[in-house]
Amino acid sequence: MDSELPELHSQSAADEMTARTASHFTTILLGLAVLTPWLFFVASVMSGSLLWLAALNLIGTHVGLLVMLRGYRNDSRALKRWGAATHAATLLLFFVAAAILQ
Repeated sequence: MDSELPELHSQSAADEMTARTASHFTTILLGLAVLTPWLFFVASVMSGSLLWLAALNLIGTHVGLLVMLRGYRNDSRALKRWGAATHAATLLLFFVAAAILQ
């Protein structure tokens, strides 16, 4: 008897395209999340002002990204949320503090 079982994890072409689009969107967002603090750091070094604040922003945002990466590796939704929240809160606090101190 030669019976074939259907694939359980087969995806349609639309599902594959959606997954690929979501993957590209996530890559772009993570790229911006890494580049934005570095751009602020370079801008503060070149202008000579608020260097300490930009350095704290760089450290805080990268800690958030590392926690989020650990969440992806451990498949922990809570770590992903904490990492994203830490990154966003640090970036927001930087904007607020920079606006106040300017």
